Amino acid sequence: MGATGGHLYTVEVRPSRHDPGHFTWAIRDRGKLVRGSYRPHTSEHAARVVAEAEVERLIGQDGRSGGA
Repeated sequence: MGATGGHLYTVEVRPSRHDPGHFTWAIRDRGKLVRGSYRPHTSEHAARVVAEAEVERLIGQDGRSGGA
């Protein structure tokens, strides 16, 4: 299944619908929402950094849950 346990995570960063000038993120696995930001970030870059850190955390969880 690979290092990500067969997951194909994608990160989406978009302008916030509720807070102009801010950005939110979503992590999807084959199109299905896995995680999303609950609070807006002040820049697109800041939102992406947080989302990518969350993807790394998810990948780490997948690796540990595989068992021997």
